[in-house]
This record gives sequence, C-alpha cells and structure tokens, in this order.
Amino acid sequence: MFSRIARIVPPWSAVFLIIMAVLINSPALFYMATAMVATILACRLQAWLAVRGLHIERVIPPAVHSGDLVTVSMTVVSDHRTKRPLITVYDQLPERLITTDRSPSLPVAPSFDQPIQTRYSFRPARRGKYRWSTVVVFGTDALGLVTMARSLRTEPTELIVYPARIPTNLGLRPAGGSGGFVESDTGKFRGSGLEPRGIREYAPGDPLRSIHWLSSARGRSIMVKEFEVGSDLSASIFIQREAGTEVGKVITTLEAMCGHWVYLCEEFLKMGATLEFPALGLRNQPGEPYGDKIRRINEVLAEFDAPVPVSVAQEIRECAKTLAGTGTVYVSIAVADPELPEVLAKLDVAETVCLVYDPLEFDPQSRVKPALDPDFLANLRMAGTKVVLMPPVVALP
Repeated sequence: MFSRIARIVPPWSAVFLIIMAVLINSPALFYMATAMVATILACRLQAWLAVRGLHIERVIPPAVHSGDLVTVSMTVVSDHRTKRPLITVYDQLPERLITTDRSPSLPVAPSFDQPIQTRYSFRPARRGKYRWSTVVVFGTDALGLVTMARSLRTEPTELIVYPARIPTNLGLRPAGGSGGFVESDTGKFRGSGLEPRGIREYAPGDPLRSIHWLSSARGRSIMVKEFEVGSDLSASIFIQREAGTEVGKVITTLEAMCGHWVYLCEEFLKMGATLEFPALGLRNQPGEPYGDKIRRINEVLAEFDAPVPVSVAQEIRECAKTLAGTGTVYVSIAVADPELPEVLAKLDVAETVCLVYDPLEFDPQSRVKPALDPDFLANLRMAGTKVVLMPPVVALP
C-alpha cells in the first residue's frame, strides 16, 4: 500500500509543480518540476534496464510426493556489464499445479561476472506431471520509485508429483490365484526363499538376516536382500475415475484412492505379491527390482488421465479375460456404479474387494449417489464381494 502511494506521489507532484509554475509564472517552480520529471525518467530507464539482458536457470527435483516440500533454485546470470539494482524473480507455475506454503524468492542483484542464486519453496497438493518454462522478473530503480516487470522464457522444467503416501491399516492381503497358502502368506515380508532377486532399501518389518552388509556399509542407508519365494499372490487394482466421480477440492476422493494404493502396493510387494493396474496399462514384469516396481507404480498413479468416459465396471469388463484365474481384484470406488456388482459376480478370480469411500467426507455439499448407499452395498455383498469402508482423509501426511 505505502509503496504504491510512493510510486504515485512523485509524478503527480511534478505535474502539480508545472501547473503552479505556469499559473504564477515562477521559473524556480518550473526548474524544480523539470528536475523531478528528469529523475522519474531516469528511474524508469534504470528499472527498464534492470529486467533486460538476463538469463535464468532453474533446478528442481524431478519427482516428489504430494505434500512434500519442493525447493526450487534459480541461478540468475546477467548478460550486460551494467550494474543492476535488486530484482525479484517470480516463477510462473502451471495453473493446474495447486500449491500450499509457497515462499517468496529473495531479491538479488546479478552482475556480469558473478551469477547469483535465489530460491523459493512450495508444497504441491495434487498428483500429476507438470511442465513450465516462464518466469516474471520484477526490477526497480535505486530509489524504489518505479517497478518494471518482464516475462522471460527458460529451459522447460518438468516435475512429477506422485500421490501422497497415505498409510491405512485395513488388514488387506491379496489372495493367491490357486486359493492356497504360500510362504509369503505367513509374514509381512519376502521370506528367506530360494534364490536372491535383488537389493532394496530396508523397510520396517524386514528380518535382520536379510541385511546386505556390504551395500549398507558403502551407502548411508541399510540395504536388504530380496528373495524369490515362489509366491502366487496377485492383486489387480482398479480405481474409479469416470467423469463426475471425483469429489472434493484439494484432497479429493481420487487423490485419497491413489495415496492409499501407493502405501498398500509397498506392503503387498513386501509379501511377494504380483501387482497390476490393468486399466492403467501397468502389468507385472517378472524379475523387476523392488525399487523399479515402486517407481513405476508411483509414475502410473501420478500421470494417468482423469476423468475418463467409461465407468469402472466397464473397465473391469474389458479386462475380464485377462483377469481369469488370478488372485484378488480390488476396486476403489466413491460413487455408486449400478453395473459393478454384476460385473464382479461374473469374474473368475479368487476374491473381489471393494474399497468404499464416502464422498460427503470430501465435500459435504456433494449431490452424487454415494457408494455407501445401503442398497448398493447390499448388492456388492450379494455378489460375493468383500466391502471395506475407508477412513476419511482430512489432510495429507
């Protein structure tokens, strides 16, 4: 407010002095007005030059989880030898990238022979793949009377925001395709199986005997060995993403579903399970290291398109042949899909499970027909589907 007034006062003061000089025929006032006008023009020129001849390089992590703190570093290089006053760089993030806790970047004064860094931070609130290449530079004169803004193009920056890892304790466990017991049914982790298959970072619940001491000594984290255990546990996962079924604003039903599955997939992989998202194009790759599997799952859940024109029941029906004889089919749903009970009843799988979300927890004014409708839940149970009521998600971890 005060800075705005400070920018307005000098020009209008100069105009007032010129008018008074003419009215009372005062050379002294005229000279004062001329000096003020010259000062203002010099300040405008300095502010104009301050935002010219700049080159900006941006450094950002390639991938983060929703809710994580992202620090963006920007190096400002001056292509001119002129001495510059302070400038402020404002990064133009994509409109669809919803952020919280964004901090301002500090003003800097770049010089020709000395690149200087400024940084800011924010927390992304929505999963997705984002790309941008524009910054706005604000420059001012030495007196702070005039401010100029200029939009600059930079090298394109890409950020993948994985879904937030939302823990849930539901006791879920994928069934084996044959319906029998396997070694990994009895523990939380891959067992001491027959053949080593790779090395990954230690996770709570891993046995001490599986620690890979050589790799742990070389790095800064504890690494453990993975073994093939002959497990036939399998899970095929479907997420409701039809138009009109995502309820909420920042934390939506779809964001909660993706966040829960990021967490559950890690738990399932520790059991030695085979995971697939058939409708999203993610299939199992035998022998793939644990870390690569987690990364692929995160990327698929971050980048898949939504909404789509088909219902989750239609997606399952289209994949029914490839699901035949497999283990558990999981469906995350918030809005009632009348076709779903019948489609699930016809599947030739060991087990079907519906993870049901309450859309009113995400938007109390929502007018969709919730999947928690008693008649719809009764139809699911009659179809032989296990129904799991999901807890509300009020904030990202």
